[in-house]
Amino acid sequence: MREFLRNLSFCFAAGAFGGLCYAIGLWAMGYHGFTRWVGVDIAPYLSNAYLYQRVVWGGICGLIFLLPWRRSWLTRGFFLSLVPAGVMLFLLLPMRGYGFGALALGALTPLVIVLACAAGGIAASGLLSAQGK
Repeated sequence: MREFLRNLSFCFAAGAFGGLCYAIGLWAMGYHGFTRWVGVDIAPYLSNAYLYQRVVWGGICGLIFLLPWRRSWLTRGFFLSLVPAGVMLFLLLPMRGYGFGALALGALTPLVIVLACAAGGIAASGLLSAQGK
């Protein structure tokens, strides 16, 4: 039981770190004009509320790293990041009125979301790998 709680804590912390990387990555893509360049209307404002929400949800999504995937940390981070990206694209953003895949924000919105989630997933997986997990 103690080992499970330890792994749970590691995965939540790594997910929170990944959520921070996701938030900063998405903000940086908007701030430096990448999202505008690809025709996507996403440019979040960097604030405490913006970061807090993504760090907490990143921690919750980090629990997916409890799955027994022991291959390369890079591929683990990328492929497991597709789960929260899919939830955002096919559940959360359509519920906010942006349509299936959030295509109302631009045709390449799925690419931007997957890239930002991949940055967070790879960062979280790298942190877990550095911890020996």
